[in-house]
Amino acid sequence: MITPNPSPWQPVTSDTYALGESPFWHPQEQMLYWVDISGKQILRANIYMRTVESWAMPSEPGCMAPARDGGLVIALRDGVYRAKRWGGSLELLTLLPYNPTYHRSNDGKCDALGRFWVGTIDETRTEANAALYCVDARSGAVQLQCVLDPKAQPASTANGLAFSPDNRTFYWSDTPSHTIWSWDYDLPSNTLSNRSV
Repeated sequence: MITPNPSPWQPVTSDTYALGESPFWHPQEQMLYWVDISGKQILRANIYMRTVESWAMPSEPGCMAPARDGGLVIALRDGVYRAKRWGGSLELLTLLPYNPTYHRSNDGKCDALGRFWVGTIDETRTEANAALYCVDARSGAVQLQCVLDPKAQPASTANGLAFSPDNRTFYWSDTPSHTIWSWDYDLPSNTLSNRSV
């Protein structure tokens, strides 16, 4: 009798979470990070020791990324915040330009130059008005750019943001429409062109 190969997939923890999203591997810390949006917490796991730490947030975290000089950049319901260390105080970098009563941040990540990208979702699910913002705080002054405007790019739930390994293709998806778009991407100028499905 042939025994099937064991699954290459292994659970990080046996705990369950309300809405886990936006995982990333922190190379310096050797930790896996992710957010629990509905649970209003961010988490990190030491996969070697099988331990998980949680940090309660004041509102729903949509995504986060490691900061170059330590700590985290975190997109909460109303804006983007900086924490200089795990469990530390949250410093507002910029509010996001929507009504946080029914809009919030969703999936996002940093690009190869350290700009933080944040997608949005309208929790009423009545309009295709998800946007994609790019926050650039590398110079010390925070610049906020709406890269994909919902008027030009109708989407309901911003998800699946990704960059190709050579940084020449940009991917973004809208969950309810089951659509993944790609664009030609110029990393230095931060511009998108030639959209395709």
